[in-house]
Amino acid sequence: MTTVVPAQASGSATSVTPPRTWSFIDRRTGEVRRYTCMVGCTLDHSREAGREVFPEDVWCWFWDESLTLPVNENGSPEEFRVLSTVIKVEPWAPEVAHRLPFAVIELVDDHFIDGLDPDGLETVINTLASRLEQMRETHARLVSVRAEYVGRQARA
Repeated sequence: MTTVVPAQASGSATSVTPPRTWSFIDRRTGEVRRYTCMVGCTLDHSREAGREVFPEDVWCWFWDESLTLPVNENGSPEEFRVLSTVIKVEPWAPEVAHRLPFAVIELVDDHFIDGLDPDGLETVINTLASRLEQMRETHARLVSVRAEYVGRQARA
């Protein structure tokens, strides 16, 4: 199986890794298979290249730059990755839909929405954008309520 080590993304759309072509040996048939990574693949395929592997254990992905937030799960804040997005392709996957690039969103450390086609990803983005707007409204209410509360405390 591929060892996953997220690459450090620069955040720039122009710093996309060009596709790499390499070969592996199909563990079932002994056949040498040439494979070209998807554009932007950030995986290190040195564990598969030239070696015997099952084709379904070969995939590519682009892991975007991680974002962490302090989440209080057990009484004290701990940094968790949130809203990480991966573009992945599994060219020999049993699920035909995964043989084309798709998106995976890591909502919070190890909790994923998987297998998103472009329309599915857009739906998640629109849902989060709506929630973000609600959070902005809550922020404005918090500023107002807090100012009123502090003012009342100062007069008492």
